Amino acid sequence: MSTAPSSTRMHRPRDRKQQIIRAAADLFHRHGYANVSTGQIAQAVGITAGALYRHFGGKQDLLAEALGDVFDRSLEFVSGDQPMDLETMVHELAATASVRPDLGVLWSRETRHLDAGRLEELRKRFFRFHARFAAEVRARRPELSAGDADLLSFCALAVLTSVSYHRTPLSESATTDLIQRAAMVVLTTPMEPSATSEVATARGSGLAPHSRREAILAAATSLFHDRGYQAVTMEDIGATVQVTSTAVYKYFPSKSDLLSAVISRASEPLQLGLTRALAAASTPIEGLDNAMDAYVDFALTHHDLVGILVSEVTNLPDRPRHDVRRAQHDYVAEWVRLLTGARPDLDAARARHLVHAVLTVVNDAIRTEHLRSRPALAEELRLIGRRLLAAEV
Repeated sequence: MSTAPSSTRMHRPRDRKQQIIRAAADLFHRHGYANVSTGQIAQAVGITAGALYRHFGGKQDLLAEALGDVFDRSLEFVSGDQPMDLETMVHELAATASVRPDLGVLWSRETRHLDAGRLEELRKRFFRFHARFAAEVRARRPELSAGDADLLSFCALAVLTSVSYHRTPLSESATTDLIQRAAMVVLTTPMEPSATSEVATARGSGLAPHSRREAILAAATSLFHDRGYQAVTMEDIGATVQVTSTAVYKYFPSKSDLLSAVISRASEPLQLGLTRALAAASTPIEGLDNAMDAYVDFALTHHDLVGILVSEVTNLPDRPRHDVRRAQHDYVAEWVRLLTGARPDLDAARARHLVHAVLTVVNDAIRTEHLRSRPALAEELRLIGRRLLAAEV
């Protein structure tokens, strides 16, 4: 009698480590890092938690690997031995973004969960890549200042990672082509020489609100934005306004109630701004222009609220999270309706990609401190946004 062939034995897949990274990245993207356990990641791959720990020390290792590997691979596209033309370079980056739609969210929302050492190392890897990319852009457009090349590079990368923020159905190849074309529209934006010659006016911190409830909301907004919701306690918020946490609980029964109030404070002005933009327009093109102006103005004035809308919605309880997601969907849908009305050549799926690209460009630029200090940033973002909405994709 013959024995069972050795081929029937269970073998560990050679790409098991990559399977774990991809499963973790997907779960972090969909549910938020703080809401995912190593057990859930292991289950998604079909292994035990013990088997996962043979490859990784924990969630922080997984998050750092999920981003660091892509930054290193992207660096090869912009500084490899074989020189690429700019369009080919952007195509390679777009192809990477298309197969890794989690990248933008992981970088902008989840890296705050890393310890200081891992975060610093990851930032070095990203900025090493970005510096090379900006240098390549400037080499092909020598008329640009270093600051202008930096801005356009950041905005082009925002376009590429904007696929992180929606799930509009397009094939992988169609997505790659669309975001490549859109990113090239950004990188070819004409920049006014005078735009960088002005000196930005420093803004003070303003006056603190007298109402205790408003003071608590203001403190929570600042702390949630700077540290992240998970890292802030009610005691931290109370200390900022010089009251006890018990006093904070008198106004907000829980920290999640406080987050809900902050996010509501961010969402309502956006909807009102869009309503005013539509009321002042007589054509879809005018409506888009007005909506763009309103969004840029709001984002520049309230970059902390925008940051919280981007980063903290996953920390809301189910019902308010659903309500916020629905409001965000409706907001984008109004832009898509205006864009398809202004451009009958554009189907709804491609229009939605362009709208998300515009919003991500604004969101990323205003949350990047050295870009926010550019004196003409509002005008530059409006120019880039309008070029994107007119892009041939």
